[in-house]
Amino acid sequence: MQKLTKVFIVDDNQEAIEVLQRLLEKNYSVDIVGTACDAKSAAETIIQTEPDIIFIDIELPTMSGLEFCSLIRQDIKPETKVVFYTGHEKYMLDAIRHQAFDYLMKPPTEQDLSQIMTRYYENKLAGIPSVGSNAEQLPIILVVNAMNEHTTLRISDIAYFRYNQERKIWETICMDGSIYLLRHRTTADVILNYSTDFVQIHKRYIVNINQIKKIQESACILMEPMESVTELRISKNYRTQLMSAFYSL
Repeated sequence: MQKLTKVFIVDDNQEAIEVLQRLLEKNYSVDIVGTACDAKSAAETIIQTEPDIIFIDIELPTMSGLEFCSLIRQDIKPETKVVFYTGHEKYMLDAIRHQAFDYLMKPPTEQDLSQIMTRYYENKLAGIPSVGSNAEQLPIILVVNAMNEHTTLRISDIAYFRYNQERKIWETICMDGSIYLLRHRTTADVILNYSTDFVQIHKRYIVNINQIKKIQESACILMEPMESVTELRISKNYRTQLMSAFYSL
């Protein structure tokens, strides 16, 4: 079962708490472990619940969010990320000086929140130690499943990538037939930089060279159980590069 990201929200506006909570629960695998409207009631609960991310309003009644962050920093996990949450851009520099993980403007948008959460997941993945020394296990690739949950794939899981022209986003097609989405800002160059095992065969397709069984006329035939895939047509612009990579295996 996938571990949920624990989130705590501190804001003196209950409506603002509810808006942020709805956005988080709608789009991400999170557990809202607590909310509070003032710093005093938040401190003890935050220490007890050990959240992974704290969203905190900079302007609180009894003390500023910046002061509160400095106060509890020694009592929370070192890996806990603090996101300052406010409607005033004037606090951005102070937030940066207090080493905030990120900064979210009110009212939050799904796009702004997505950038923060994607950065959080990427930051978390960067800290995961490798298991064994097999180079084929790396890198870990961050994707999004049908439930908007962020998960990871190994290179050996992936059959090919396909650009969805309607949604204008790259998709990952796995050897078991499952489909995952990459981030909206992901380009073909980004995918190719993940591994030399990924080779572009068409402007819309990038294949895992290790999953190609044979090249037949102008198409890539994949290994079982994906041998029935017929969409992987090879563009003449990429054929030389593909053939070179395939025969170098």
